[in-house]
Amino acid sequence: MQIREACEYDAKRFAKMQLQIDGETDYMLYGAGEREISTKDAKKRLEYFADLPYSIILVAEDMETESLVGFLIADGNPPNRMQHSIYIAVGVLKDYWGQGVATRLFEHMETWARGRGIVRRIELGVLCENQKALRLYQKLGYEIEGTHRDSFMIGNEYYDTYWLSKLI
Repeated sequence: MQIREACEYDAKRFAKMQLQIDGETDYMLYGAGEREISTKDAKKRLEYFADLPYSIILVAEDMETESLVGFLIADGNPPNRMQHSIYIAVGVLKDYWGQGVATRLFEHMETWARGRGIVRRIELGVLCENQKALRLYQKLGYEIEGTHRDSFMIGNEYYDTYWLSKLI
């Protein structure tokens, strides 16, 4: 397994992976079939992030299958008063759950963040029902700061989201 910064070459595989992850869990922002991501769209997004000084897209690549199996997006903030803060979104293909992929993505991201010299705060949200992810984030040092009530609607039901952060 290789963790690295996503590049333009990854666009087609990145789009495919994101759509697959959307269909494998209810714990992501988008559900199965809710969005379309073309290779062109993915390429634009990867190019956009590559030009941002406080943002990065990381991918986990299975070197045996040459497939992308996970991602972590660290989205920085351009206003001077928020440049020290990044927001994280992460996803891993279901076949790779429990194999340490997300942990390695987080470790790589934190090394990158420390290297920026300005990132102090890392934050993310997780559905309260996603106890497996919550345990991982807490194991990695993230702390719950609060609850966003009814922040997700899946089907006809509302779900709360924990907001977590870690200071580095």
